[in-house]
Amino acid sequence: MTLDNPSGIGEIGLNAVHPDHQGAGLGALMYGFALRRMKEAGMKLATVGTGGDDRHAPARRAYEKAGFGPGLPSMHLYRPL
Repeated sequence: MTLDNPSGIGEIGLNAVHPDHQGAGLGALMYGFALRRMKEAGMKLATVGTGGDDRHAPARRAYEKAGFGPGLPSMHLYRPL
């Protein structure tokens, strides 16, 4: 979680709930905690990113349930070194 961004935009980074514990509300607790901390730190906007493929559909549902949306199209390009 990024709290020191002078732009006022907080970011939730990589996160997950172990598959054995998914569906128990732990993600909602994590996001609620992170969003409260961001607000306390003066952030005006919170962002979170995830993949657009089917494997990331549970994450997208969790983020939408936490109030994130709508998603913005984006693309990350990679190149071997």
